Amino acid sequence: MGILSGMNIVVLGASGVMGRAFAQAATAEGAACIVAGRKDPGLGLPHLLVDVTDPSSVKNFFTALEKRNLRIDVAFNFTGTHHAVMKLGQEDISAVLNDWSRVINTNLTGAFLLTAGFARLFVKQRHGHLVHLCSDASRVSLEGSHAYVASKHGLEGLVKSAAAQLARFGVRVNGLAPGTVETPLNRHLLRDDAGQLSRRAASILAHTPTKRFATVEGVVESAIALCIPQRHLTGNVIFCDDGYVVEGHSWPDGTWAAYQNPETLTDLLHFYDDPESNLE
Repeated sequence: MGILSGMNIVVLGASGVMGRAFAQAATAEGAACIVAGRKDPGLGLPHLLVDVTDPSSVKNFFTALEKRNLRIDVAFNFTGTHHAVMKLGQEDISAVLNDWSRVINTNLTGAFLLTAGFARLFVKQRHGHLVHLCSDASRVSLEGSHAYVASKHGLEGLVKSAAAQLARFGVRVNGLAPGTVETPLNRHLLRDDAGQLSRRAASILAHTPTKRFATVEGVVESAIALCIPQRHLTGNVIFCDDGYVVEGHSWPDGTWAAYQNPETLTDLLHFYDDPESNLE
């Protein structure tokens, strides 16, 4: 028997890399998973259609979910999107406004619609745990990612306010914030066409104590752990980011990396392996 045996879990955004891996892992740990999104991820699991940017679609999703007459234990929201770097002061605002609206509608408004829907379901049950996929961008800035950062900062606020209001009904709300994971969604921000690390990627690694990116497998481990009943855990965002938000941007090697050619990243990694060496 797996550690999630007997649990019913709804996975939103199971077509994405993270959601898909989580649904597979949760199923392997004994959970009965229902996956939901704009298309069937092809996992051989019960699937419900939903577009989180469309209120009527979200309403229909919850109607279909309630018709299944299941006691839902956990709902995990992996839906999300990103955008190209916005260069404030260099671009016409009309050129980026569509991206702003698209990202806010998906990452924040969509999360609010899901929160409202699961709140209704969970309050009725007097039981349930909603987890949103947050980000390091819930706490820190990422250069040029204005809509993404705003949406993820807002999502952490939503986690906290919803948790406070729903606690009296036995409902918990938390967030999981991974570090940078290379996925098709963000690869253009981390590598050039030749596959070399960008300055942005070099700076991220410089500010990460382990000097490594997060992995899908590692984030899924943390997601599975959040599904294990923990009666006192609510209103929190759990970071699985190798210490990125802990170290901060004031450390010398981080500043160094931000202003050097990314080809010298190997020297930075050598600095991590040999702390006695100096970078000048």
